[in-house]
Amino acid sequence: MKHIAYLFPFIMLVILLACNSEEDITPSKYVIEAWIENDAYPIVKLTRSIPISEDYQSLDSLEQYVARWERITISDGEKTVTLTGRMDSRFMPPYVYTTTDIKGVAGRTYRFTLHQENGASDISAQTTIPEPVKIDSFHIEPVNNQNIYLYPFQLIAHVSIPKTPTTYYKIFTQTDSESQDFLPAYFGLVRSDNIPDDGQIVINRGITNMEKQYTPYFHLGDTVVVRFARIDSAAYEYWRIHEDIVMLASNPFFPTTTSLPQSIPGAYGFWQGMGTNYYTVPITLSLRK
Repeated sequence: MKHIAYLFPFIMLVILLACNSEEDITPSKYVIEAWIENDAYPIVKLTRSIPISEDYQSLDSLEQYVARWERITISDGEKTVTLTGRMDSRFMPPYVYTTTDIKGVAGRTYRFTLHQENGASDISAQTTIPEPVKIDSFHIEPVNNQNIYLYPFQLIAHVSIPKTPTTYYKIFTQTDSESQDFLPAYFGLVRSDNIPDDGQIVINRGITNMEKQYTPYFHLGDTVVVRFARIDSAAYEYWRIHEDIVMLASNPFFPTTTSLPQSIPGAYGFWQGMGTNYYTVPITLSLRK
């Protein structure tokens, strides 16, 4: 059985994948969404995968798959810190593991370990935070010039990134100031060797697989926070497949049969270092080119 195991908007992809028989059902495994950025504390969202079966499961029952009371450590090679689990309504699901005793530094390597009991092997992975790269500027272009006050705008970033050596980037956006959960931007993966010569990158609104009427554009009065994250090639491949699955999951004529890469042995999900810069962009007419 091929399946993905994520709860809620990002994690709900697993529900869209089908099993052919009872024999296809696999035991529940940990699902790890974890990252560490430069100048920021590590964040870990830990859940359990949902075994797909013919039995009905309401969305209210998904709370049981949030994994609490686990022992997670992060090491930077000099010290090892145990993370603390706590409720945090800025994320979905609203429970994360974190610490203020270790902060990300670009160029450093960090090891994630989920310690298991009863003789089970620990789940561990490591990542390095790449050096962050800046966006030079932004501008907006109207989708329809007939009435710029009625129609939405396309947000475009300008960068000065060399094509070689190849570097990789993931774009996230946020338009709700009360949420810290940034959404992956639609077509928000960038390779330096694919950036046009004019250095322009389209910034689309974040997307989840739960949206039925999605638009990639922004409107006058919106305030967009852009999270521009430099990632490594393994993380790029992870997000590339993730984007493909999100697109296919909304189309009933093309069933999703692809699994996300298992970048963490023994679990689903990822532990990624991100060299990140944040930009707050008010969508106003002054941004027109």
